[in-house]
Amino acid sequence: MNWNIEIGKQISMMISLLVIALMVIRYRKIGKENLFFIVGYILFSLIDIFCYFYFKSTHQSTEMFYVIGFLMVVFCMYLLYYFQLLYWPVLKKLQLFLLVLFVGNIAVMFYTEDDLLHHFSFNMLYINILLLLFSIILFLYQTFNSDKILELNNYLPFWISVSLLILFIGSIPILYFRTTVSEHIYFFILFMLNLISNGILMLGLIWNKKGQT
Repeated sequence: MNWNIEIGKQISMMISLLVIALMVIRYRKIGKENLFFIVGYILFSLIDIFCYFYFKSTHQSTEMFYVIGFLMVVFCMYLLYYFQLLYWPVLKKLQLFLLVLFVGNIAVMFYTEDDLLHHFSFNMLYINILLLLFSIILFLYQTFNSDKILELNNYLPFWISVSLLILFIGSIPILYFRTTVSEHIYFFILFMLNLISNGILMLGLIWNKKGQT
């Protein structure tokens, strides 16, 4: 498969900037409860863009930025986002437990992984994804058992959740088999997942109405 990896990365960055621009344009209609996700998304996008140009200009490792910024800070923002969204006492306690597991996982990884800050840990990524997926399941369970189910088209957290599900569930197989597939196929699949995920997120931002979150 002849996929231009560089062009794919550049298109992905432009799409991320387009989503951020849409967030700025629609900020009056984005509820404050979505702030943790917005901050996490913008941070991850900026890290990705910075690392792309930093590596091209210096050829030095960027893994530390992804470990701290993505694996630790961004995933923390996403988990806090769902903690804020959940209002059923039992589900909120479960989400708090997931946050504790997240912090505990970081501590364990520092103990078990060699030079964690300079080596991207896929084990840590898999666990973070699993914790996030559990968080989304809790949120969807609450949503589908509330009156929010009647206004899903206008409910931004639902579209954010669908976007994250597609991105991370779709990423697990290709990340796991990253050493057995060609680099072109690997980056093409990640590009398509990113494209679909951001497309859904943009639809959610456009359809979202003030007071519906």
